[in-house]
Amino acid sequence: QSMRIRSVAVAVVVALAAAACSNSSGVKTTTRTTAPRTTATSAGPFVHVDQPGVSDTEIHVGSVTSTTNPLGGNYGELNAGIKAYFEMVNGGGGLYGRKLRLTSERDDAVANNQAQVQAMLSQDNVFSVFVATLLFTGADLLQRQAVPTFGWNINSEFADKDHLFGNIGAICFGCTGRMLPYVASKIGAKRVGVLAYGISQQSKEGAAGTRESFKQFPTAQVAYYDDSLPFGVPDLSAQVAAMKRAGVDFVAADMDFNGVFTLAKEMQKQGLKAVQWLPNAYDHDFMAANGQFFEGDYVETQFVAWEHTPRIKQVSDFLDWTARTGGKQSELSMTGWIVADMFVTGLRKAGPDFSRQKLVDALNSGIYDPGGLIEPIDWRYRHGDPTKPGHDSPIECFTAVQVTGGKFVPAFTDKGPWNCFDGRQQQLGAPITLDEARQILAQGPLK
Repeated sequence: QSMRIRSVAVAVVVALAAAACSNSSGVKTTTRTTAPRTTATSAGPFVHVDQPGVSDTEIHVGSVTSTTNPLGGNYGELNAGIKAYFEMVNGGGGLYGRKLRLTSERDDAVANNQAQVQAMLSQDNVFSVFVATLLFTGADLLQRQAVPTFGWNINSEFADKDHLFGNIGAICFGCTGRMLPYVASKIGAKRVGVLAYGISQQSKEGAAGTRESFKQFPTAQVAYYDDSLPFGVPDLSAQVAAMKRAGVDFVAADMDFNGVFTLAKEMQKQGLKAVQWLPNAYDHDFMAANGQFFEGDYVETQFVAWEHTPRIKQVSDFLDWTARTGGKQSELSMTGWIVADMFVTGLRKAGPDFSRQKLVDALNSGIYDPGGLIEPIDWRYRHGDPTKPGHDSPIECFTAVQVTGGKFVPAFTDKGPWNCFDGRQQQLGAPITLDEARQILAQGPLK
């Protein structure tokens, strides 16, 4: 699946993060145990609710993020998107006579996720939990205590837990997909280079999935393959020289962003004219400063990029409300916005007499589709391991932009922002529209 490739690129940091933080005890916690009481205009009838974190005037939620981390990641920006979305809802009168509040923001410093999750559940009195963490060791606890949990899914721990909802469904790190073979055919690439870290099983599985994808859909040949790179490798001159000798014109690396940046600089130095596929590089500030190394490369996003026109309502609302609330506009804050929308969608479906379980049941009863912002998710089965029968989506969708002059330009837009594929077909096939994919999705999982 296309989202598998993107998630692997981030998840490969886990092994390093675990080693770097195994002795860490520093934890930053910001908890607002009491929030100002306000008079809310109801967006639905008021019913007294006896649930954790719920008063007659407010619904409190908390977050656990790896804000402090050795990788320089901006994972705490998830909170900015949640707050912006809540402010939009509150500005419209709230929900069921209540304001939505993010009252607890805990930093797990990577190594302390389980402890911080436990502390939040026992001390912070929250209705629901949001996460953006490198090591999701608290996942089992959240599932056992039946806490509706929403987050940035780069973690295998999301799988097989029906109370945990990610911005994408359960990840298959080694699965094949149509996206890269299609992109290769679209740009005329014939020889592919695949790189991955040897320290990370997820990275190795992702690289293997890419290789198998080109075997299954042979639009190009994998001409160079190296899945033994050390994490943080400072010198890729030998690998780039080998790719140049092999005639590589398209590079797919299951590496973190620092790795692909090192690769891009070495490719430019040696004059390797190959296009990179970048799964986690939608960073406007970085690309404005360093776009010269990525000119012509493609960036996959898990949501419709802001540059696509006309803008869909969810993107316009995100940009508007993050600006109003002073939140950083980034991939992580957009993810926070998405999962906040998922949370509110579930509450609306649950009704005014809501509970934790009613929220979970409401989302698990159907398809979550926020107006084309992301690939729709059928939560009736997408919690499960997609390698097992009955748990894999029948559609594959991706959206991308191209780096041009340090800016992002919409790419592959013949079918709109999204390019989708019918996963029931044995052949690669031509892309279909998102609306056509929705019709296929409604028919149930792959058999």
